[in-house]
Amino acid sequence: MNQQSGIYNIKRRACVTCTKAKCKCLPQTHNLCQRCARLGKQCVYLDLPERKRKRKDDDGRVGALEGKIEELTAQLVALRNGVNGHNGTASSSTNGTASTSINGAASSTEPSSVPDSVPEGSYGDAEPLDADEPEPEGYHGREPPTTSVLEGISDIVDRGFLSIHEAETYVAQFKSRFVWNFPFVVLPPSQTADMLRKQEPLLFLAVISATIPSAHAIRKLLADEIMQHITSRIVASSERNLGLLRALLVLCAWYRYPSQRGNVQLVLLLDLCVNMVHDLRLHRLKGELTTDQQRALLGTYWAATCLPRVIDRPTAMKRNKKIDECCQNMAMSTEYPSDRCIRPLILTQSFICTIDSSYKEFAELGADASSQEESFIKLMVGANLRHFESLKATLETELSKCPNSVTNLFHCNIHYINIAIRDLALDDEYISYQSRHGLANSRSTQSFKTSAFRCSLLWHLLRHTKALINAYIDIPDDELPQVTVFTIAQICASLVILPRSVSALLKLIVGNRSRASIPDDVLNEAKAVVDEADYLNLVVRLYDRLRLLIVGLSGQEKGLDVVGTLCCHMSVLASWYAPRVKAVLGVDLVSKTPLAAMTPPSIAINDIIAANANANAATLMQQAASQNVDGLVSVGEQQQVFSSYTGAEDGSYLFSDELWSTVLESFSSFG
Repeated sequence: MNQQSGIYNIKRRACVTCTKAKCKCLPQTHNLCQRCARLGKQCVYLDLPERKRKRKDDDGRVGALEGKIEELTAQLVALRNGVNGHNGTASSSTNGTASTSINGAASSTEPSSVPDSVPEGSYGDAEPLDADEPEPEGYHGREPPTTSVLEGISDIVDRGFLSIHEAETYVAQFKSRFVWNFPFVVLPPSQTADMLRKQEPLLFLAVISATIPSAHAIRKLLADEIMQHITSRIVASSERNLGLLRALLVLCAWYRYPSQRGNVQLVLLLDLCVNMVHDLRLHRLKGELTTDQQRALLGTYWAATCLPRVIDRPTAMKRNKKIDECCQNMAMSTEYPSDRCIRPLILTQSFICTIDSSYKEFAELGADASSQEESFIKLMVGANLRHFESLKATLETELSKCPNSVTNLFHCNIHYINIAIRDLALDDEYISYQSRHGLANSRSTQSFKTSAFRCSLLWHLLRHTKALINAYIDIPDDELPQVTVFTIAQICASLVILPRSVSALLKLIVGNRSRASIPDDVLNEAKAVVDEADYLNLVVRLYDRLRLLIVGLSGQEKGLDVVGTLCCHMSVLASWYAPRVKAVLGVDLVSKTPLAAMTPPSIAINDIIAANANANAATLMQQAASQNVDGLVSVGEQQQVFSSYTGAEDGSYLFSDELWSTVLESFSSFG
C-alpha cells in the first residue's frame, strides 16, 4: 500500500467497469474480477483512502451501526438470491449475521456465503441487461409456487363429512364408468382414493363432485371446498401444474352445481383451463409430451370448442399441429382402453369448428356474396356434407372399438353435426343466430328464405334435432349420470332449434296469406309438419328422463342445479309452443294431451325463480305457476295466462317474431 499524509490507501472493493455498470464485482485474481474476465474488459481497481480513526468513545457506536447495516445488507442479498436462484450470495449464518470469506469474495466451497458488504454501486445480485449479455433468469419476478398453499389442511374425509370407503366407491365409479364419456382425464388403476386426495387434492374433490348424487348432503360443502382451492391456489397464488388442469377439466365436464344465468362459473372454469394450457406451454412445448399432458391438451381443446357454440361465445382455443400430433398419438395408445375414444371426439368437434369457420367467412363477404346467396349456401352445405360423409366412415371404424355407452353419445354428436351444417336456414327468429352468421338482408336473401332448398334444410333440421333428443332418451338409466354437461348443452340447443324449425316451416307454408283465409290443403301440410315434430310428446319424454338426475332435490335446490333449471325452462318453453303455432296459422293444431295428461313433477316454479334469479322470465313463469305450481300445465290453461299478460284475446301478440326470439334467447344457455 502507498502512504500519503499518514493515511493508508486501500483498493476499492469494485473495479471501475463494474462500478459504472452497477454490477456485483467478484475478484478472480489479484487485479482481475470475474465479470471483466468473462467480458474481456480491462479491470482497474482505484485506491480508496481509509477513514481516520476517531475518538475511542465513538468506535463502539460506529461498529454497532456498521454491524447492523452489514446484517441487513446480507439479509437483503440473501432474499434476492433466493428469489432469483443465482449461485452468488446467500446468508448461511445461524445467528442472523453474514459469514464472510477471507478475501471478501464467496468461497468456492461455500456457495451460500455472502460478502461482508455490498460493493459500491452494486445492490443485489442481478446484473443489468447489457447488450452483450443474456437476460438473467427470474429477472421479471419470482416463479409461481410449486407447492400448494393448502398443503396439510384437512379435507372432507379428515373432517368426517365423507368416509374413506365412500370415497373409494366414487373414485372406482369414475375409473370404470365416467371416464368413457370424457377420456381426457384418466386415473391409474392402482391409485386409491386415499392416494389421490393426498397427491392431488383438487382432482380428488372434482372426481367426488362428478360422481356423487345430486341430492347428496355434502354437495354444497364440496362446491365451497373446490372454490377455496381454485381461488387460493390458482388465482391468488398462481399455481400452475398438470394436476390442477386435470381437476379443472373434470369440473367442467360434469358441471352441475351451482346453476347460474349465462353459466358464468362454467365459462370461467373453461377460461382457466385454456389459460393454464398456455401457462404450461402444452400447446407449444417442443419434444414429446407425456400421455397425461397430451390428454389434458386435447381435453382442453375439446371443452373450449364445445360449449362456446351453444352459448354464443367466441372459441378460446384453435386447432394446431400439436393437437393433431397428440390426437394421432392417442389413436395408437394402448395405455388405457378409453384412449381409443379420444380421436373420434376431437375429429367431430374439429369438423364442427370448420363448419362455423366456413359460414363465418361467407358472412364476412357481405354484399359480394349476398347477390348469389342461395348458390353460395348450396355450395357450402354440399361441400360440408361430402366432407362429413368421408368423416363418418372414419368415425364408424373408430366407434367399433368403443363400448355401447360411448356409441349412444356419439349418435348425439353425429346428429349435432348435421344440425351445425344446416342451421343457417334459421335466419329470422333468433337474435344469437343472426349475430353469429350475419346474413345480409338483400333481395337474394329474401329469395333464399322462400326457396325450396331452405325448406329442405329446415326439414332436415327438424328430423335431426328430434333424433338427437331421442338418442339421449334411449340412454339407459344407469348411464345418465355419466353424461357430460356438453351433451346437456347439445340437448338444450336442440330443444330450441326444433320449435324454430317448425315455426319457420309453417311460415313458409302459409306465405303471405291471411290467417283467416288459409285453405284446407295448406292446413293439412302444416299439420304434417306439426305431427312430424311431435314436440310436446318429445319434451315430456325427455323431461321424464332428466327428472332421474334430480331425484330428492327440493324446489329451491333444483333451481341451483343445471338439470333442474333446464327442466323448469323446458316446461315453460313447451307451454309456449302451442300459442306460437296458433299465432302463425290462426288455428290450434297442437294436441293438448301431452302436457295435460302427464304427471307433473314436484317442482315449485316460484322457488326455482327465486333460486335462479331469472329476472327476464320471472313474470311469465310466476303467472304460469298461478295455474299449476309444478309448471307443466295444459295448453288451454296456459292460454288464459298469456292473454292476461299481453292484453290480446288469443295471446297472439306475445308470439310475434320479436317476442318469440326473446323467448328462445332466454332459454339458449340451458341455465
